[in-house]
Amino acid sequence: MTAERLQSTTSAFAFDIDNTLTPPRQSLEREMADALRCLKVPFVLAAGSDLPLLEHQFFGPLHGFGFRGVFDAFVCNGATRYRCVYEDLQYRLECTDDFILEKELGKEKYARLLAVLRRSLDLDEFRLPSFLELIGDQIVERGSMINVAPIGRPKATLSASARANRDAFVPFDQASGYRERLLAHLRREVDRELPGNNIFITLGGQTSFDIGMRGRDKSFAVRQLLAEGASHVTYVGDALFPGGNDVAVLDYQASLGPDRHKVTVVQVNGWRETLSLLRNLPLSQ
Repeated sequence: MTAERLQSTTSAFAFDIDNTLTPPRQSLEREMADALRCLKVPFVLAAGSDLPLLEHQFFGPLHGFGFRGVFDAFVCNGATRYRCVYEDLQYRLECTDDFILEKELGKEKYARLLAVLRRSLDLDEFRLPSFLELIGDQIVERGSMINVAPIGRPKATLSASARANRDAFVPFDQASGYRERLLAHLRREVDRELPGNNIFITLGGQTSFDIGMRGRDKSFAVRQLLAEGASHVTYVGDALFPGGNDVAVLDYQASLGPDRHKVTVVQVNGWRETLSLLRNLPLSQ
């Protein structure tokens, strides 16, 4: 689809953040902030990460680079919604729709889910090789979802050692199929322990897994935009491969049947591809 055709049919954009609007686990670049500021149609975010991570990665830098306006962010794999208001002196994020996974599942099932995750990570076949470190928490409860990071999830901005550890994990994972094997195992175990569940497990970013409730996934942002009057939504993300956390949008598009033309899904391989896409739209205001 050409940029001109994309702009003429799109009444709203929905963007993944990590590796789509920013480099993986790194801060937003000024060029992308400028491109978002020039968009002629509304946009929302559909992010895998939670608010504390995104404050440093996206929200703060976007304000620092001069963006002013209002947009919505669906965080924690799209499950919880914030209204983001950017004014001259500050920005504020107001929760408008919260979702709690433990409440949805019930305490007993939620505890069983956590037990499956811990038990799986302790298996010999999924122990980390000696050249990788465990830095941070492997299981991070984010309220509306759970993130599982075999190499750990540091609470603060990545240190040099954590960045090096992450950079070592990515090629190891690609060469060994580590996450693909663990993903298959987790799905089998969750289905066995919690039969009839409505839980999804996907690859999250480059190093982790996202676990949440179907319907409160990346497609939630797109469904809400259409329900609130958007005639056509373009979703842009990098994890549209099998097992990726953006695939829920493709599944939702397919479920629309004759109305699937209302959603366009664009896969990018990194934030620079997104930047090129946006720059090639007729953006002059």
